[in-house]
Amino acid sequence: MSDAATPGAAKACANCGAVSERAYCPECGQETDLRLPSLRHFMREAMGSLVAIDGRLWRTLRVLLGQPGILTQEYLRGRRKYYVRPARLFLATSLILFAVLRLTTDPIRFEEPAARPGGNADAAVTDSDTPNRNEISLIGNIRIGMDRDFKMTVTGPRNVVTEQLRARLDHFNAMPADEKGRQLTAGLLQYGPYAMFILLPVFAWLQQISYVGRLRSYPGRPKRYIEHLVYATHLHSVMFLAAIVAILIPVAFLRWMILAWLVAYILRSKHAIYGGSRWGGLLRSLCVAAAYTVLMAMALLLLIFPAILLS
Repeated sequence: MSDAATPGAAKACANCGAVSERAYCPECGQETDLRLPSLRHFMREAMGSLVAIDGRLWRTLRVLLGQPGILTQEYLRGRRKYYVRPARLFLATSLILFAVLRLTTDPIRFEEPAARPGGNADAAVTDSDTPNRNEISLIGNIRIGMDRDFKMTVTGPRNVVTEQLRARLDHFNAMPADEKGRQLTAGLLQYGPYAMFILLPVFAWLQQISYVGRLRSYPGRPKRYIEHLVYATHLHSVMFLAAIVAILIPVAFLRWMILAWLVAYILRSKHAIYGGSRWGGLLRSLCVAAAYTVLMAMALLLLIFPAILLS
């Protein structure tokens, strides 16, 4: 469809004032036809900034899920016009995953603190009373401790920061067990997408390390970090989609089938991108998965603090 308007239909752009006979202003690019859109067009505009809901989305999903590794190869070869860009795909799938988790995840459940000797459950707790107390050191000798009843304390020099921390933690400690669980669950789901966004480049870095050397034997193997990041982005998008389906299908057998498919997918996509022996790819995948699992567990523990302090 031509963007030329009918003769004599020149209009002044409502945004910059330039006069144009075309559907879009040549100066700022805004449309000159200011009629209100239809519902369908309105929804397409609303979603267009997040994902492409035209043919590109379905083409992207078809290649991503049906041809392991090919979408990454297409991007690295410069064939990008007909596919959703990796970062946008990662963002969309991660947001959908955490939205599904918000709707389906039950709050974390804690037991009420057991009564201390003498019948007072709120009696002062000492280090000898709590052999399972864990502490994390922060900046400036500030330490945050947590006991087996999930009571949190702050030790260290008294200043504005520590006093604010104590006030927040005292408020959290005074909550009933079920309210603690709800706040922690809401906080973890709220800040989880940020953690995944931070962990993504770390995964790409681990992937790059696992393939250091032997580049002469495999000249087509990704060399630059950004190439590993593109692969990591596509792989995470697949994992998010698999997780969404597994969450929505409450059948254990089908969930195991999804997990088996995902493992096979990872190995096939890695072989398509990096080449080499399949056993070598499997060993590298296991090493990366082990390191990444540890980092994810650490990130989950660290998310407890913003979940408590910022929620």
